Amino acid sequence: AHPKRPAHLDKRHREMLRSMDPREWAALVLPILQSKISALDDSLEAQAMFADISSGFGIPIGSMSSSMPQRSQRMLILTLRSMSLKSLLAAAQRGLSQCSQGVDEVVDVLLQHLRKMAGPAPKPIEQRLPQL
Repeated sequence: AHPKRPAHLDKRHREMLRSMDPREWAALVLPILQSKISALDDSLEAQAMFADISSGFGIPIGSMSSSMPQRSQRMLILTLRSMSLKSLLAAAQRGLSQCSQGVDEVVDVLLQHLRKMAGPAPKPIEQRLPQL
């Protein structure tokens, strides 16, 4: 069996996100990002970093009213939810940095914090196998 490929935004989803108003984009992506960050690290430090990211938009999280059709919106949300936190942060960094100052730096600091919380990456299997 083939391993499942990581979820990513296809061309249609990327176009949908590009065509959205920045506040609408943030209202769609930020709640998903917040839940993924909280699931990984619910510390006050991580919450403060997320607040720094979302504060530039002045919108209550979850107050989405979109002009896109409901089915398309649901499919996009499902894809965003299935993406890894790293992929979602990268997409958020690209999208949000166009409309809010300082997002790049805050996202970088948040990524470093989450990496520190996760610990060192596992060694490749070749290094874990006993030498014969």
